[in-house]
Amino acid sequence: MKRTIVQIIFFIYCIANVYPQYSTIWQLGKTDNSSKEFALAPDGKDRFIISGFGDNKKYFYAGEHTPADFPYIIPGPTAEWAGSSYWAGQCRIQLPILIKLSDVNPLKKYQWNIFIENVEYEDCMFLRLEVNGKNYDSPIKPGTKQLTYSIQPGILKEGYNKIVMQLFNGKSLTFDAICLNGPQETQINKIGDTPIISMKMADYELEQGKTRTQPLLLKTITKKSGTLKIQINQKKIFKQVEEGENIYEIPTGKLKDQSKIKVKISTEGQTVATQEFIHSNQQLRRSIDYVDQFAGSSGSRWMIGPGPWMPFGMVKLMPDNEDAHWKAGYEYNVENIMGFSHIHEWTMTGLLMMPTTGDLKIQPGTEKQPDYGYRSRINKKTETARIGYYSVNLTDYNIQAELTATTRSSLQRYTFNKAEQPRILVDFFFPAEYDWNLDDIYVKKVSDTEIEGWTLNDCRSTGYHGVQRYKLHFVMQFDKPFKTMNGWIRNKVYSQIEQLHKSNMKSRQVFTVENNSQDKLDAGIFLDFNLNTGDDVMVRTGISLVSIDNARLNLEEEIARPFGWNFDKVVTNQQDTWETLFQRVSITTDNYLLKQKFYTNLYRSISPRTIWNDVNGEWIDMNGNKALIDKPGKSVYGGDSAWGMHWTLGPFYNLLYPEYMSNWIYTYEQFYRRGGWLPNGNPGMKYFRVMIGNPALPLIVSGYQHGIRDFDSQLMHQALIHQQTATMINYPGGGQVGNESYPDYITKGYVPLYDDAWDWNSPHYQSYVSNTMEYSYQDYCAAQYFDALNKKDDFNTFMKRSDNWKNIFDPSTGYVRPRRPNGEWIENTNPYHAPGFCEGSAWQFTWYVPHDVKSLINLIGERQFIDRLNAGFATSEKVSFNALGDNMGAYPINHGNETNMQAAYLFSYTSEPWHTQKWARAIQEKYYGMGPRDAYPGDEDQGQMSSWYILSSIGLFQMDGGCSKDPVWLLGSPRFDRVEIQLDNTYYSGKKLIIKAENVSKDNCYIQSVRFNNKRLSNNYIEWSKLKKGGTLHFIMGDRPNPNAFK
Repeated sequence: MKRTIVQIIFFIYCIANVYPQYSTIWQLGKTDNSSKEFALAPDGKDRFIISGFGDNKKYFYAGEHTPADFPYIIPGPTAEWAGSSYWAGQCRIQLPILIKLSDVNPLKKYQWNIFIENVEYEDCMFLRLEVNGKNYDSPIKPGTKQLTYSIQPGILKEGYNKIVMQLFNGKSLTFDAICLNGPQETQINKIGDTPIISMKMADYELEQGKTRTQPLLLKTITKKSGTLKIQINQKKIFKQVEEGENIYEIPTGKLKDQSKIKVKISTEGQTVATQEFIHSNQQLRRSIDYVDQFAGSSGSRWMIGPGPWMPFGMVKLMPDNEDAHWKAGYEYNVENIMGFSHIHEWTMTGLLMMPTTGDLKIQPGTEKQPDYGYRSRINKKTETARIGYYSVNLTDYNIQAELTATTRSSLQRYTFNKAEQPRILVDFFFPAEYDWNLDDIYVKKVSDTEIEGWTLNDCRSTGYHGVQRYKLHFVMQFDKPFKTMNGWIRNKVYSQIEQLHKSNMKSRQVFTVENNSQDKLDAGIFLDFNLNTGDDVMVRTGISLVSIDNARLNLEEEIARPFGWNFDKVVTNQQDTWETLFQRVSITTDNYLLKQKFYTNLYRSISPRTIWNDVNGEWIDMNGNKALIDKPGKSVYGGDSAWGMHWTLGPFYNLLYPEYMSNWIYTYEQFYRRGGWLPNGNPGMKYFRVMIGNPALPLIVSGYQHGIRDFDSQLMHQALIHQQTATMINYPGGGQVGNESYPDYITKGYVPLYDDAWDWNSPHYQSYVSNTMEYSYQDYCAAQYFDALNKKDDFNTFMKRSDNWKNIFDPSTGYVRPRRPNGEWIENTNPYHAPGFCEGSAWQFTWYVPHDVKSLINLIGERQFIDRLNAGFATSEKVSFNALGDNMGAYPINHGNETNMQAAYLFSYTSEPWHTQKWARAIQEKYYGMGPRDAYPGDEDQGQMSSWYILSSIGLFQMDGGCSKDPVWLLGSPRFDRVEIQLDNTYYSGKKLIIKAENVSKDNCYIQSVRFNNKRLSNNYIEWSKLKKGGTLHFIMGDRPNPNAFK
């Protein structure tokens, strides 16, 4: 009888959950097949971003806001009106909703309904609903009118709930109405001014003085700044909370394990939250633990992704999941993986590995059609990435993949939870950011646990003059024997082979498969294993551009000898390496998200560029010859262009990591010794004319002026004279070297506009009018170096040339303008749209006088200078300082590219320097976010955006790149209570530089006064000769400008 009653109760429970009595808890809009009541309707989508809807941190408050506060349309990734463009990439707009519920039934389902007016359809279109971190996807077809999401019991919670809508694929979806249905007892409540979204004890401890504490993580989403009274047991804390979304680490004191903690939070005399917790002992949190590896991984370049990368690592192992196109590599929103490849340098790739089971496939498939190849879908909830470690569950194969690495070697562990035909596939030709060719291939089976070989890769389709042709050597070792080595060349598959080579395959066991690589060489191998369910296979790989022997040596020295097959020790080695670097600069703040932003940007500043010498010091030079490091401890680095680094990575290296600047200068020295020229870009140690000018020059000079002088200064004098006087040539080993607009610049004093400047075959290709500005600045930098060497004639010559920018400045308009070769101005030019300016406009390049801002102010007039610049910032702030749709005319302050990353600091040279403080902080807050999309909404360019944030957030910047005789650091708007910099003890004093910002907050961005070592500063800058000795730079901050801050 009891069993029957239980069965009846269970049946009633099931029926109640399957067919609940739903009522409408909340509804937005009317279900009338019209969006007219929503914001921007019916056709105002072009104002979507400037109205604030592109800001993923801007919440809609359900129950308080109305349809007039919510956009009528949500854009998909390819919606150009929402910002999808070449440089910015696809837009990944989210619409977050905050809803406060009471009497939530944890045993009942809820339902979210979206009624649709219209859909701009594309293949594989769906809308994702994220409910408190749980994802629900609903496919969309042409003509779809309603999407219904069944929210499982327990997902919605009492109190605050975060709902996020995001459209995947497709152009757009227009809303008719949105509603939440559920049990009748559930009610919606007003949000309030200071929502306490969540409280929980952290799963880590922090150092608090000489003790450790397990902090309480308090998440708030506030409409305005305010004060919370937090009572933890008997201790009271008054906490200032800032506007927006924040997570605070609230110390709970020194407590015994398993002791109870009672928390009560109140504001304005009213209790807003109470909760009890149990204290538990946890691991101490390190700086590296705040790094978010997924930050910036949506819409990013080939050189950003979640992978266990060492500082300047040659091995840059990470998952790849995109088809071949600009900005390909890893896209956070693609939920399948093609494989894990080893190199992610500009124009370079290689060695994609993928564990699979079941039927053999040798093509990867596509992002939208993963079943067409060996790709696997993944469970995003299992995707984990932290410094030293990456892991994901390949759900199509039920394989757990784990990755770690050293500088030149990798270690992977694949756990086969399904052992049907287990294999490890190595694809030597696969999609990347640029079109490339596999020209040759050689693989040899050394034993049943080792293979070796090389691939000959070629990339020259970048739009820049350069040839990226390199031989990538590798050695792979396995901890379990494989049964057979097999491979393919184009569509022919070869079984049980001892070697693979494109021109000498005589195996008798051949079959063919479909292969869509057309006329290109496609090749790979796959290794079959005998495994039981649950077995894992580890593979360690060493690489080298020099030889197979060096690849083996790199592997032996970095993994095999010190760590063997101990995966965890390799992880720990990478983590310890990074933590040691991070100790150079530490910040004090209780804001978890600010720590995450700072240390993530610190990681991105160091990780993307590449070391190219092997452990024995050998490397391949620009002529294809083997070279050897001739100074102990030095390395050679490669990367994309150094264009713009004088405002970002250059000062960053000089201040925090001078040994990296020393290595860069050593690299440039080697280029001049072996090739006769300084490089522009040097990926893979090749000459590549990517971007324009001679961006290496300011780096060399600034390093010298800061005290990094362990190079041949006289040889570098010769190099700079040659670089700044010789005409560009085609380099015999590939690429072009020299300044592209000489001899025009030398003979005319400016770079004219030619009609064929955009013609690849023209001698004027990339000969931009704006090159005049860059050459003038670089002439100034050279002059400063010559002055330091007491080369007075050279100093005078190049200082005179540094005024050449004035030759394209038109006093009648107050802007730089293009001129014809005969000296005439180009008529009817608009400063926002004038031709001839590299990735920018005449408006932007008018400010490009970093060496002589005072003269520019005099020519424009100070009032107009300030007002014009302020107007540009005010307009661009609406799109978070990232030119919407690459429209730099409408939004001139485009922080997402290098052309005017100095703009906020130009006010420092006027009588109103507080505008610098306002706008530098605004960029910190609005351009730089967190998460996959918001971190860098432009082109991060291998650490350039990240290093700008690091410098600016500690309150420092160098306008002239630090090239003056005693480099000057401008004072901006520091963001943290305290910053401690451990100055290097090889090049500098080895003492601490402490930066305090008293009263700093999101609102308090303005300097009230500054003292250095207790002496008040009368200027809004400080010289390096003072800072390098260590001491304390003490800011007093406030919420209003102080015109007397430096008087």
